[in-house]
Amino acid sequence: MHIFIMANSPGELVGWVRPAVEKLKEKQKKVIIIVVIPPCQYASGMEREVVENFPEVDLVVGPSQYLKYLFLGIRPSSFRGVKRGVVVFLGGDPFHAVVLSKRLGLPAVAYMQKPRWKRYFKKFMVLDQAAREKFMAKRAEENKVFVVGDLTVDGIKLGMSREEVYNYWGLNSGNFIISILPGSRPEMVRYMAPFFLRAAELIKKELPKTQFLLALSPFVPKEELVSLDESEVSKVFQGAKIKLKKDNEKWKLTTESDLEVLVVEGRQHEALNVAHLIITIPGTHTLEAAYLGIPMLVAVPLNKPEAIPLDGLAGLVGGVPLFGSSIKRWIVKWCAKRIKFTAIPNIRAGREVIPEIRGVIEAEDVAKEAIKLLRDPNGLARMRKELR
Repeated sequence: MHIFIMANSPGELVGWVRPAVEKLKEKQKKVIIIVVIPPCQYASGMEREVVENFPEVDLVVGPSQYLKYLFLGIRPSSFRGVKRGVVVFLGGDPFHAVVLSKRLGLPAVAYMQKPRWKRYFKKFMVLDQAAREKFMAKRAEENKVFVVGDLTVDGIKLGMSREEVYNYWGLNSGNFIISILPGSRPEMVRYMAPFFLRAAELIKKELPKTQFLLALSPFVPKEELVSLDESEVSKVFQGAKIKLKKDNEKWKLTTESDLEVLVVEGRQHEALNVAHLIITIPGTHTLEAAYLGIPMLVAVPLNKPEAIPLDGLAGLVGGVPLFGSSIKRWIVKWCAKRIKFTAIPNIRAGREVIPEIRGVIEAEDVAKEAIKLLRDPNGLARMRKELR
């Protein structure tokens, strides 16, 4: 039996696809799992390479292969001779899963939280009973909608205890630990790494014993952290001048103020779990941190709005020569005024559980809020309780 899994962005591939394929292979060892990655405006460019390293995945069809199949009818070899199987939608645009289902003559099922494309999917898997009731309200057939829980929870794997992490990375558990997550797209990380490290310098000045980790996404090579010239960063906001060095088999980022930040590769969940505070941009990791009960500060700089990925036509307009960037800049600012929250825990709660700093901001704004949070142990305790 063949299982075709359709997903594309970094958060979906690591947060949903990875735990799903692990469980599938555990239950059905002979099943053939093929992950199809359509184009995505949120992509890092490393999606295929990362998924090929999932041991449970047998074959990966990347964006270029998929587009050739979609528009030219050039069928990947892994699509041939398929008689039994299913197409599983785990994120992105449902259109691609529906098209693949029709062309292969296989049924399609979907993991989604909003009732869309009801006619085209045989089954829907949803987060909780509240999501199921939304489907029922839209006249979805009762026997087609199943509550399966949050795949993100299944994707959280801690290979070491906190004590083991302290020893492994040489951390002092008695002092503050801040984990920085600059994103999963290289073009974002190039700007956010210097920005967050400038904030870290300011925090260190006020709280000298604070320790910093930078949890690097598997979709971003560490060289991207220092790939952007300081003059380019300064066109957007003031960032730290950083260098990447290897010290005792561990990679570190250093700044001119002698700040050292340990670069964590491959143990992102451990880096979240030992932190007193996480400083990050919006994304799936905010949900992972919420399940771990770790306080967060989410920064959404709109200093360079044309660099922010958007869905649909708005995202495509940004690539139009000459005036595309200007139009996208206006769209982002227009949307920002109407979006109440950007962090997933806040969106789900319908209120601000974790603070968000949004707009044209500087590192000083992030540092000031982080220091305020760290100096309020009761506030951090309340946030932990609400997140859990």
